[in-house]
Amino acid sequence: MTRAPSRLVWPAVVVAATMIGSLAGCGIQVKDRPPPSSTTSASPPDREGPSSTTSTPSTTVAKGTGVDPAERDVPDQVFAGQGDPRIDVRSYAVTLTADPGSPRISGRVTMTLAAATTEPLRSFTLDLHGPKVSAAQVAGRPARINAGPDQIEVVPAAPLAPGRAVDAVFTYAGTPRTTTFPRLGSDVGWQQDKDGGWFTMSEPNGTASWVPVSDHPSDKARWSITLDTPADATGVANGRLVSSTTAKGRRAWVWRSLAPMAPYLAFVAVGHYDLVQRDGPDGIHLTFAFPPKLPAAQRAGFDHLDDILSFYGKTFGPYPFADSGATVVTTSLGLALESQTRPLFGEDAIGDGVVWALPHEVAHQWFGDAVSPARWQDVWLNESFATYADWLYTAHTTGRPMSEVMQDEPVPTVGNLAVTDPKAASTFDGVVYEGGARALHALRLEVGDKVFFQILRTWFSENSGRSVTTEDFTDLAERVSKRDLDAFFDAWLRSPKQPELPH
Repeated sequence: MTRAPSRLVWPAVVVAATMIGSLAGCGIQVKDRPPPSSTTSASPPDREGPSSTTSTPSTTVAKGTGVDPAERDVPDQVFAGQGDPRIDVRSYAVTLTADPGSPRISGRVTMTLAAATTEPLRSFTLDLHGPKVSAAQVAGRPARINAGPDQIEVVPAAPLAPGRAVDAVFTYAGTPRTTTFPRLGSDVGWQQDKDGGWFTMSEPNGTASWVPVSDHPSDKARWSITLDTPADATGVANGRLVSSTTAKGRRAWVWRSLAPMAPYLAFVAVGHYDLVQRDGPDGIHLTFAFPPKLPAAQRAGFDHLDDILSFYGKTFGPYPFADSGATVVTTSLGLALESQTRPLFGEDAIGDGVVWALPHEVAHQWFGDAVSPARWQDVWLNESFATYADWLYTAHTTGRPMSEVMQDEPVPTVGNLAVTDPKAASTFDGVVYEGGARALHALRLEVGDKVFFQILRTWFSENSGRSVTTEDFTDLAERVSKRDLDAFFDAWLRSPKQPELPH
């Protein structure tokens, strides 16, 4: 494998290492709030109300009510103001209308959700940046909407019974409003490519720019996405393309994902693409969305995907989804994102026969996508694991020893932060990438290869489909290794100065 020189991987990203100095010291305000416990996606119980509706409910929409009190958001020390811990969203069925060249979108989403409270729930919030909700219905009855700048408060006609799943339907339209990615300054959410098309890069909170959503990784759900585009355009999303039909100059692209997905991993693109579908290893269905002008030599870089999937499958456990592939957008992103089943790459990530960060993004399908962070301070569980997997793949393809591969990697010094420090997560500091990966290699040296890879495989197999914490990982490592590793994790994860790796 050919790797880009002097590179550092950010959320699923690859960025020139020369940026590190200019980015040092940048950050966001971190609020001191208690962390939530791990969240498991559960199967929905019997529902109240219909699964869909063809009528438009009569909805009262109030504006300027300021609906973002802290107690209505998932407690998170890194990115506050996201999600609502009082609800558990089980599924989203989105129909989104978008046209290349037009900034406005319109949509309708039916979500199945349940109150995660012990008492009847009188209201709940959803994140939404830009578009406005014009109609809402919960459990088959009109609901009142109180609209704020970044959220809507939904007031059902009757309180929601704890644990009882209901369908909530929202009709909305408007112009999406992007946010800014910490440290890099990149747009997050719905944005335009060079050819007038649209795509989403949504980590950490960009999905709320194009659909009402409980936008926190602790609330995983199943997604189906229908993109209504002009007949000559293409709509791309996560999962499997199950149908594509044309009527009256429009085309409906229906994509379905069967596995639970954290909201920031949901992906859509509307523009002009060649959809290339083929069979991959172990029965995995591959779908690539390429710009029509992308040369064959550059498309060939994705031929490595089969080998990467096979290697990680043998190393960590079977690939967690039915579908894989990638999307290339006609713009320079300076990063790549691990959108579930369909990682996103810009033009600047593609060379003849080479795709920048492909092993990293594919590794995220195991670590970050199947096993997701319950809090953003746990993002090292995504990035360190994907970084270490990338190193493993380099050693596999080159035959070089791991110690030699690691010599090519930067030792993180920016910020002098511990791997698990919320400030490191808030800026995606290099310590949550290379620092955490070095901690994993130190764990390997500490417990031995056999136990180390048993830890990784058990971590994946026991937690696929769930959102987890650092404490979940350290507890599992101690259980599998049958050792007290508290002092080890203090030194490697909780200290701002890591020990030297043994030679």
